[in-house]
Amino acid sequence: MPTDAPAASPGTPLLDARAARAAQALVAVLVAAAATLGDSRLLAVPALHLALAAALGRRGNLPVRAFDAWIRPRLSTPSWEDARPPRFASTVGAIFLGASLVAHSAGQHALGWLLALSVAALAGLAAATGLCIGCKLYWVVALVRRFRIRTTA
Repeated sequence: MPTDAPAASPGTPLLDARAARAAQALVAVLVAAAATLGDSRLLAVPALHLALAAALGRRGNLPVRAFDAWIRPRLSTPSWEDARPPRFASTVGAIFLGASLVAHSAGQHALGWLLALSVAALAGLAAATGLCIGCKLYWVVALVRRFRIRTTA
């Protein structure tokens, strides 16, 4: 956890919302670049980035680490948020890009680009507006899980 982060409930990882948006912008640009160049192999780069961010959190998210080291110290007070929803969104994005790579390798290029460009569009939306659909999905899944646990107990 960052040293200047506010106190949160124990065990809740925090993330500067601006760093998350920078990482989402990078994903959108990398996927768009792969599509523009027409080279599906380049999708492995954002897929790997998202997989590392999902698996390792802040430690595996290089754009967030770079933001924390070089940009955040020069900006105003951070806007801290729960890091679990962006991590979940990274998981979903990694799955979609992984499926895209599989579709491309199976010769299903239209499906592969559809999956990849959906990740680019959602990452671009999150970067530009702060509306992270994967993050919203995290809270829906958490609510459903909590409801199912209460009804079965």
